Amino acid sequence: MPGNFGQKIMKTFGLDEGQGQGQGHGHGQGQGERQGPRPGQPPQYESYPPPQYPQQQPFQGHPQRCPRVHEEDRYLSQNRRGTYPRIARLGDGSVLASFTHFQGDTRILTVTRSTDGGWTFEDWGEISRGEGDVDNVFLLEIAAGTVLAAFRNHDLGPNGPTHFRITVCRSTDGGRTWQFLSQAAEKDGPHGIWEPFMRLGRQGEVQLTYSLEFAQDNQCTMMVRSLDGGATWSPPQCLHGECDALRDGMNGIAPTWDHGRAALVMIFETTSFGTFNLEALISYDDGQTWGYRHRVYVPPQRHNAGAPQIASFADGSLAVIFMTDEDHPEVSWTKNASIKAIFAPPPQNGQIFWSHPQVICPHSSHWPGIAPVDGHTLLATFECDGQPRAKAITLQ
Repeated sequence: MPGNFGQKIMKTFGLDEGQGQGQGHGHGQGQGERQGPRPGQPPQYESYPPPQYPQQQPFQGHPQRCPRVHEEDRYLSQNRRGTYPRIARLGDGSVLASFTHFQGDTRILTVTRSTDGGWTFEDWGEISRGEGDVDNVFLLEIAAGTVLAAFRNHDLGPNGPTHFRITVCRSTDGGRTWQFLSQAAEKDGPHGIWEPFMRLGRQGEVQLTYSLEFAQDNQCTMMVRSLDGGATWSPPQCLHGECDALRDGMNGIAPTWDHGRAALVMIFETTSFGTFNLEALISYDDGQTWGYRHRVYVPPQRHNAGAPQIASFADGSLAVIFMTDEDHPEVSWTKNASIKAIFAPPPQNGQIFWSHPQVICPHSSHWPGIAPVDGHTLLATFECDGQPRAKAITLQ
């Protein structure tokens, strides 16, 4: 949908956006650059934490079923460059991909489509465009052919964002054309909102989570809910840690089971050690409450692991994709980063045992996503060399 819904879209940060390079597409303003130690001590977790780096273990799922990362890259667009790629499988079997494409100073929220299980993609639609801070698209099908797109949509002044929004658009023709629907959240500065994620709850409600800065050293995951397909939204609820001096952010959620009990696992980055590491929460009531906070991956000292997303196979096994600078001699977060993944079987009485990391893309790469295309195949997405790409992960 061309235009900016009648809102002001002002000039950009002045960053070199031609190839993405992780410059502000995922993190909040300046988030990736805060490397100093946080005040106080790490929080007390609500359950015994799984093994931490470097004592993590091989995948402990079914002995005959282990995740396999396929080597070949799949390109989400044949002729467009871009960053922050995400995918969503629709009920008709097609797969939509979204990413931020750059045309001069204009950011274009682009949609491509695959009808062969995510092997090839063709140009399909455009959600919105603007010369401001328009980015972080996430797609969700809520009914046959009806797809929501949530994204950050901020007004910019000479010193950065002045007004923050999580905007929602809707398509009723499978992602081909789009119309503005609602603002899921918005606020004035100086503290921002970022990185929306959506899922459908058990009652059919849309649950939208995003990152909210309370202070420079305090960011939390918020949730709003919609009972009318994204037209209106509940007041925001902080899911965990509003009093912790930690920068929880960039969350993703995947369904699984714990001994037959339905569960959700939320992955996010945080700053328990000053730099970024990965942690998780578990919900047993469809996202109403969260607990069992634990560390998922802690990189070597002074290095970072962040921007995670999570997906599950049909048997409840979990895959987390993230970017890390742990293999780079020079720490320059988020510029020096590459993509890795870790895996785990379903939770066991509130504990999850995570694997060693596997490399997804060893080159300079950023802003990964992950989603299922069928019960035994996930597509891991990422930007590499300015191109939105994907690799398949299958459960053998």
